[in-house]
Amino acid sequence: MNYFELAYTTPETLEKIKAAEERKEYNGHLDPITSEGSLPVTEKFAFRPNIALRFVYWCRRTFWLNQFTKTLNEKYFHTKVTGFENIKNVKGAVYICNHINKFDALAVNYATKHIPLKIMVADFNNRDGMLGRLMRADGILPFKNDRKIIHKFTESVNWYLTHGTGVLFFPEGSEWWCYKKPRPFMDGAFHFASSNNVPVVPIFITFTDSNIDNGTGVNLPNFTVNILSPIYPDSAKSKAENTKMLKDESFNAWVKKYEEFYGIKYEL
Repeated sequence: MNYFELAYTTPETLEKIKAAEERKEYNGHLDPITSEGSLPVTEKFAFRPNIALRFVYWCRRTFWLNQFTKTLNEKYFHTKVTGFENIKNVKGAVYICNHINKFDALAVNYATKHIPLKIMVADFNNRDGMLGRLMRADGILPFKNDRKIIHKFTESVNWYLTHGTGVLFFPEGSEWWCYKKPRPFMDGAFHFASSNNVPVVPIFITFTDSNIDNGTGVNLPNFTVNILSPIYPDSAKSKAENTKMLKDESFNAWVKKYEEFYGIKYEL
């Protein structure tokens, strides 16, 4: 399988995005989703891998995934990065990014220069085969609406944030391929930042036109990964107040970057 092809989408998906936008329904999964090719997420999933598995993951990153990430970003996304200086002294933090490609987490990995990050994903992203093995090596934390899994997921996210490892969330809740505008946020990422008293690092990917066509009339644009200034909880606020503040200020930071980059006023 040519994994680079997963960076593209189909004209049908773009039509679904356009229709959902007209209905003002911004959080739905519009790419075809199936459990076929996925492994079930159970309590045995290695949310915190042991030393042997960490070594296996290191090997997979070192001998395959890092080169794939470099090629993807330099030859397909033509990724530019702004704002890396904003995270030079940041350790444990909640990172948020607009969900605009199946490989957007690898664009974030590339932009953050492989700072250790765990990645919150839906349970159907726990794939079988080589793709799944590489995703787990990259640090996915699959979320499933099951009481025991939610407990393990929450426990693991809290542990990583309090031990200096960042966790990447996609607060829009679903992938819309190369959609330019910020979409409404869900609360989860900001709840974790507030509960663990860590900053939120907003990351917003913007696009410029390219001539990269997959043969179906779909052009893959060039990416700019904009790393924005961290937003810190306020010690004078309650957890609920901080959750709302972090959510609102992060969204405003995305909107500001959108308007600055594209030179148009934000409207949904």
